Amino acid sequence: MAQIRDGKFAPLRIKLLWTVVFFLCFIAGRNIPVPFLHNVVRANSAANTGLLKAANTASGGNFFAPSLFSLGLGPWMVAAILWRFLFIGRIARDRNIPEQTVKRARNGLMVVLAVFQANSLMSRYEIGSLSWGPFSDRLNAQIVIVVVLAAGAILVAWLANRNEDLGLGGITMFILYQIIFTATQNLESLSVTGHPHYMHVLVLAILACVCVVVVGVFAGKRELRLHVNKVSIDSGYTGMSYLPIKLNPAGASPIMYGLTLLVLPQYVAHAVRAVVPGTSSGVDRFVSTWGLTSTVGVTIYLVLLFGLTIFFGLFAVGPKETAERMQKGGEYFDHVPPGRATREYIRGKVVRLSALSGVFLVVFTGLPLYFIRSYPNLQYLLTAPGTLMIVVGLLWLLQEEIADTRIGTKYFFAFKTASTTVRSSTATE
Repeated sequence: MAQIRDGKFAPLRIKLLWTVVFFLCFIAGRNIPVPFLHNVVRANSAANTGLLKAANTASGGNFFAPSLFSLGLGPWMVAAILWRFLFIGRIARDRNIPEQTVKRARNGLMVVLAVFQANSLMSRYEIGSLSWGPFSDRLNAQIVIVVVLAAGAILVAWLANRNEDLGLGGITMFILYQIIFTATQNLESLSVTGHPHYMHVLVLAILACVCVVVVGVFAGKRELRLHVNKVSIDSGYTGMSYLPIKLNPAGASPIMYGLTLLVLPQYVAHAVRAVVPGTSSGVDRFVSTWGLTSTVGVTIYLVLLFGLTIFFGLFAVGPKETAERMQKGGEYFDHVPPGRATREYIRGKVVRLSALSGVFLVVFTGLPLYFIRSYPNLQYLLTAPGTLMIVVGLLWLLQEEIADTRIGTKYFFAFKTASTTVRSSTATE
C-alpha cells in the first residue's frame, strides 16, 4: 500500500495550527528589510507599474515595499508553468529520469527566475554600497541584494510546499493575504468621485464582478458527468458510474499564472537595464508597450489567458492518464473504444468546456483591462473582476480541501487498519 503523505489525514485543527505557523512566518518575512536596498524609488521607475501591481496580487509578492519575501511565489509559479508548458516534465518521464533529479532541475529553474526578478526589483530602488568584497562597492551590494531576495523566494516556496503537506490551502493562503492586503491599500480608489467617468467604470466593474461571482460559484458546483461502463460490474442493479468534469476545469489558475507569465519579459528587461545601463531608453519603450496600459500588452494577455484556460483544463483532467486508467480497469464509454479513442473523446469534452470558460474569463475579466490605458488611476476597479475570480476560485479549492480533510479524518481508521494488515502480512511472509 502506498505510504500516506504526512499530515494528509491529520485533524482539521492540527492543519489549521500548521497553517497559522507558516502564515506567521510569511508575515514576518515580509517585514524583514533587505540589506543595502533602500525604500526610495528611482525617478525613472515610477511609471508603467500597472502590470507589476497585478502580478504582485496574483503571486503573493510585493515589489512596492522591498523585503525578504518581496518576490513572493512569482519564481515558483513561473518555473512550474514553464516546466509543464515546455513539456520538460514529459520529456523527463519518458527518459525515466529519477524524481529527485527532476525536482533539483525544476528548483534550479526557479532560482534562475528568482535572480532575474531580484534584479528587476533592485532596478526600481536606490541601493547602498558595500566596501567589503572582491568587486566594486556597488556591485558587491547588488550581489548581496540578489542573493537575499532569491533566498527569500526559495523560502516562500518551501513554506507553501510545507503548508500543502501539513496545513490547509497550500499557496492559497499566501495569495489570499496579498489580495486582501492590496484591497485595503486601494480602498481610496473606490471614492475617486471627481473622475469624469468614475460612475461608468464603477458600474462596469460591479456588473462584471456580479457575473464572475454567479458564474464562478455555479461552475464550481456543476460538472459534466460522462457515463462509464465497467466490465462485469455495471448494470441496472448496481447504480451508475461516471467520470466528472467540472464546467470550469481550470478554475482561477489561468489568471494567476497568466499575469505571472506576462510580467516575466518585464523582469528580464529590468534585469538587462540593471546590468547594462545604456539600454535604459530601449527598456522603457519595451515596458510601456508590454503592459496593461497598452493595447498590445492587454491583447497578448487575453490570448495567453484563453490558451492557459485550455492548458490547465487538460492538465487538471489528464485525458491520457484517465484513458490509460480506464483501459486497465476495464472501463469504457458508450460507443467509444478503449485506448486512443477514449483519450480523444475526453480531450474533446475538456477542450470544449475549457474554451467556454476561456471566453467567459476573457470577456468579464480581460476586456475591462482595455480601459486602463484611458483611465490608469482606476486600474484597481478595472482589475477587480479578475481579482474576485481568483478569490472565488481559491476559496472554492479551500472549501473542497476542508471537506476532504473531514472525510479523511473520519475514515482514517480504515487506512490505518489496512496499512497495519499489509505490514503484518508482509512480515508473516
